[in-house]
Amino acid sequence: MGKMLTDALTLVSGLCWTLVYILIIVRSYRDKTYGMPYWALAFNFSWEFIFSFLLSTHSPDQQLQLIINRIWLAFDVFIFVAYFMYGKKEWPSSVSRSLFIPYSVLVLVIGFFFVYLVSAELDHSKGKFAAFIQNLMMSWLFIAMLNRRRNTSGQSIGIASFKLIGTLAPTLIYGLESTFVLFLGLSCFITDLIYLLLLVGIRHNLFFRSPGSYPHEPIK
Repeated sequence: MGKMLTDALTLVSGLCWTLVYILIIVRSYRDKTYGMPYWALAFNFSWEFIFSFLLSTHSPDQQLQLIINRIWLAFDVFIFVAYFMYGKKEWPSSVSRSLFIPYSVLVLVIGFFFVYLVSAELDHSKGKFAAFIQNLMMSWLFIAMLNRRRNTSGQSIGIASFKLIGTLAPTLIYGLESTFVLFLGLSCFITDLIYLLLLVGIRHNLFFRSPGSYPHEPIK
């Protein structure tokens, strides 16, 4: 794939994911919740930190991605703040709230070492495998979060749409280099499409509609 097309797709992915982060931040503070499932947030933050500072490359071909990584990392901080502000509201009542912080730190440690070791030992420190694995995990966690909350707080059609496009773009870049990445990318696309259709269906009362469930509200 030519450099111009690769840069264009990288920019599309960067812009779409940046919009995902902005919309998640807006919805999180508006709805007083966290808009990204915490396991996904921990893995995302770890990936962006590692590939901004630890395994980052100063190759001219990777400078655009490096800038994008650091922008995403900055936005992640605001999502983290929302999680620690509002996360205890969704903490299981049967589990002591004193475990909220230790649990959150443990998940972040697990995410960090997963991303680092997968990238350093299996992916020549390029980050593709970890990025697509955690992206697929995130896709299913968004669906699980929607089902668990039984409402669309912290979520929107815009978030789902930009996530779908933002993941499809790098799939077109790296899927040609690896069958594994292509499989992960296509799986993300299918799962993101399911999530998007669920949100559209909820907005138009097409399915999963029962008294007291999935309150109808504008989803932007």
